[in-house]
Amino acid sequence: MKKQILKEQLCMLFGTFVLAVSINVFLTPNKVSAGGVSSLGTVLSYLFGIKMSVTNLAANVVLFLLGFRFLGKQVIKTVLGIVYLSVFLELSLLIPPYTEDILMATLFGGLLLGVGVGFVVRQGASTGGSDFAGLMLKRLFPHISIATIIMCIDVLIVIITGLVFKSLTVTLYSITALVIASVATDKVVEIGEHAKAVYLFSQKSEQIAETVMHDFDRGATGIPCKGMYSGKNAQMLLCVVSPKQVPQLVKKARELDPCVFIIIEDAHEVVGEGFKSGDEYDKLG
Repeated sequence: MKKQILKEQLCMLFGTFVLAVSINVFLTPNKVSAGGVSSLGTVLSYLFGIKMSVTNLAANVVLFLLGFRFLGKQVIKTVLGIVYLSVFLELSLLIPPYTEDILMATLFGGLLLGVGVGFVVRQGASTGGSDFAGLMLKRLFPHISIATIIMCIDVLIVIITGLVFKSLTVTLYSITALVIASVATDKVVEIGEHAKAVYLFSQKSEQIAETVMHDFDRGATGIPCKGMYSGKNAQMLLCVVSPKQVPQLVKKARELDPCVFIIIEDAHEVVGEGFKSGDEYDKLG
């Protein structure tokens, strides 16, 4: 339990640090909006010289009070995420900003933004702002990925920010950064969760199933089916394995039945023994 808590906190610290660097080193110095509260901070910093750390903390306190009832067990993690980010936003000011190329700043800023958010969200936490709102909306729209929800919120905020700066170019760079961040967030959240769903059609399905269970330590489900061309009854096997196990599984199946017909497709999330636990799925919200 203590190791799990320590791991979560280290991931949150890393994620918020990377997020702060993306904002203070790459995005804000080039007036590229990062979406959410940071966009508000970018505008206020540009117009009035208010520090990002102050804007982040103040705005998130308001959001926290409004969305308190949606957080449940995530209250402590969300508070820590907001505090961590506010601290790192202050400390990252010591790193010289990158302003030589706005395109490179947009690409790297967006990538780091997504990685940072992804590491935090994987722990069932939030740094406030749009990802905080995203976690709340995820409960209302569970079939939409958290990254997609966050991106939609951020794009709307970026458009509003672009109107303030009166620059279409900056707005387009900002949207580019957010799209990159959205993809990066999804990839980080899904780290270690990808698997392969393998469908095998064979007259020797029982022998193949034995191989799957004993040689690969995976389960297999037999589904009665019929070949419409041959008119023969058969049994389709469905099993889920890791990507590394696919080549050996195909080889073993073909050794047992050279006529086996195999379909392989991506399984983006698998909940159950040998893969992601139900508790971990609940944690991701």
